[in-house]
Amino acid sequence: MERRHLQYFLAVSDEGSISAAARSLRLSQPSVSQAIQELESELECQLFVRGRGMTLTSGGRALIGPARAALRALDAARWAAASITELRSGDLDIGSVVHLAVDPLVGLLADYRVRHPGIRIRVSSVGAGSRGFDALSRGDIEILLGEYPPPATGYQVTPMGHREVMVVCPPGTPLPDRPFRLEETQSRDWIAALTPGVYGRKHLNDLLVERGLNELVPVLETAHRHSIVPLVLAGVGSAMLSRAEAETAASLGAVIRPLDADIPTGYALYHRPDNLSPAARAFVVQTRQHGENANL
Repeated sequence: MERRHLQYFLAVSDEGSISAAARSLRLSQPSVSQAIQELESELECQLFVRGRGMTLTSGGRALIGPARAALRALDAARWAAASITELRSGDLDIGSVVHLAVDPLVGLLADYRVRHPGIRIRVSSVGAGSRGFDALSRGDIEILLGEYPPPATGYQVTPMGHREVMVVCPPGTPLPDRPFRLEETQSRDWIAALTPGVYGRKHLNDLLVERGLNELVPVLETAHRHSIVPLVLAGVGSAMLSRAEAETAASLGAVIRPLDADIPTGYALYHRPDNLSPAARAFVVQTRQHGENANL
């Protein structure tokens, strides 16, 4: 088995066909097809169902994580052997829970791209809570951006700080010029996610119950977080978002206020304790600097 076998396999998996993979690799279709056949013969396992496209078999799906991990390990060995200190190429596989994919991930990736323009970055969406660590343990991703404190153990942790929770209401909403009080949550319709994160949402509802108030039940829940601000602007309801997201909404006409409650919204970077690829190591170092600056 050679590096190209795994590289071509992942390209076909990502692109969905031999022809598309060949174009992305800038190779001929026969070269890619032959490499896939050689890999299947070596593993004694069919990796794809051939049809109008290339659909992964159960064996193919099981190979994705180890294949990515193997390529990262080869990259790490190559960089170490060559004593290269400047990243010129490589892959960075990051998983992020949905409420962190804009703030802070966009800023982190923008900074990373400026520093390391030769690195190819792939961002995957992962489930919140302990589910977010499944892809990390399988090797599908090398770095996880998730909530802090962690719901799983056995991983290296880089805490990055907290995000302020802001209430975001439709344009024209009459609100006093002061923080939004918990008692005022009862008279409004809410769009999920109510607060950034599983811990924050549970803590908010616990505070409401302690004060004899009702837990917040959203009138609308959406799996598409990017649609929350447009829904607020359309008058469907209010939402609780991070300051960065809230300020973007305010620039479009929304009315925003800080929330008069201490809601935990910590977040951190996680990775397995084994060796990181050079690309991932550089991202972790950058993230630590971000966390230190955030706590100044």
